[in-house]
Amino acid sequence: MNVEKFNQKPLKVGWIKAVLFDLFDTLLLIRSDDNFAESCLRNIHRFLNMNGINVSFEDFRHTYSKVRKHLYERIHRKLEEPHFTVRISRVLRELGYECDASSPIAKGAADAYCEAFTRYVHPDEDAYFVLRRLRKSGYKIGIVSNFAIPECAHHLITLYGLKNLLDAVVVSAEVNRRKPSPEIFVAALNLLKVDASESIFVGDTPDIDILGAKNIGMKAILIERRKTSFKADVKPDFMIKRLREILGLLKISSP
Repeated sequence: MNVEKFNQKPLKVGWIKAVLFDLFDTLLLIRSDDNFAESCLRNIHRFLNMNGINVSFEDFRHTYSKVRKHLYERIHRKLEEPHFTVRISRVLRELGYECDASSPIAKGAADAYCEAFTRYVHPDEDAYFVLRRLRKSGYKIGIVSNFAIPECAHHLITLYGLKNLLDAVVVSAEVNRRKPSPEIFVAALNLLKVDASESIFVGDTPDIDILGAKNIGMKAILIERRKTSFKADVKPDFMIKRLREILGLLKISSP
């Protein structure tokens, strides 16, 4: 959809002090040609087997799926985000192993997930360029991400050279709140020391990114990563196909 046709009014850039982004499928893309979830679970299972948890992969996967389903029923209802280690500790207890979320086994399992997940993630081709241009133009830059392993999100941000271009990163499991809850957005805005009315949010999911941002008074840009539809109350202010289109909306010229 063409940006100019989608919007009735141009973006007034003078009042914008900060641009915030979703992380996955916005700045960092997840390969869709493989079943990364299966690979991540197999890596966890290998780690557990190497550390004395002797269960079959089929039993582990079945129990993991059951625990995840129960957890996500509460997560979606309460908009909470417990750390991934909580999930692992509950899986292991279901399998007959006493394991606390703070144990080395649970933490190691989270690291094993991250190790496999990293192989399926790569930066958007425009990510570094856009962040660098925004910073050079004086904007504060932040990330608000739903992810149960914040250490992994920070690792990926550093791995792809984005860390030094960011002023704030808030990952849901760090604050036990996930988008579209207002609290996670407010946490990022407080770190940036800007008001919602002075900020714009860029994300790929209407009912999470766009709804959450608009509910606290931010302008919202939807990047179309896939065919999507949205209700009138979560309609984005702008739609783009590529990250670099943000520079045009903000009237930032390319070098």
